[in-house]
Amino acid sequence: MALDPNTPFLSADLPEDMDVLKKALAATLSTVPGLFQPGSEQRILNLACGRADETGVLADVFGGGAGRLEIVGADIRSAEIEEASLRWKTAKDSDIQTRFHVEDGKRFLSAMSSGDRFNLTFMRHQNFWNDPALWTRMFEGGLRQLDEDGLFVITSYFDVEHDLACRKLTALGATKVADYRNVHSRELSDAPGKSIDRHIAIFRRPPPSDQGP
Repeated sequence: MALDPNTPFLSADLPEDMDVLKKALAATLSTVPGLFQPGSEQRILNLACGRADETGVLADVFGGGAGRLEIVGADIRSAEIEEASLRWKTAKDSDIQTRFHVEDGKRFLSAMSSGDRFNLTFMRHQNFWNDPALWTRMFEGGLRQLDEDGLFVITSYFDVEHDLACRKLTALGATKVADYRNVHSRELSDAPGKSIDRHIAIFRRPPPSDQGP
């Protein structure tokens, strides 16, 4: 499904970054069998989404064959969520619906009912290394809200943080089904070895009996 932004990106690099992310996600998904059924209703949960720059990419890559698509984002930063809400607002009668919440991710997940399921949980540039306890709870909640065949997708800036996050998701019972090094990721100057969407990994949720609390 195509979803165009209502307002332009403020950074000149963002359109190219989004194009690179789209191609990298498509390449990663090409190795994953048994994806979503064409024409079905799809729901995407985008955690710690910030401005949710990637919303259009998620709609295109993961919602391409959907009959109806809902994208739900959450982040604690109110200015970023306001920007996301304006940029990605859709008409009430659209087959794509978006909503963004100013909410601490852990509390947001804890407040969800057990029946509020998603086909995909997405975390762009997850930050597990910075606060392992917090992100473990985020990972647990994101996995818990997936439906039976749901996918958990992360991207990472750094090699080490990606490895740490993948190890933790595996320890939580998730099964890694794809791991992709994005050789076209844009290098950043604020730290050595840091680049935009440097790594992508896709996991399947654990069986219900194996999931954490």
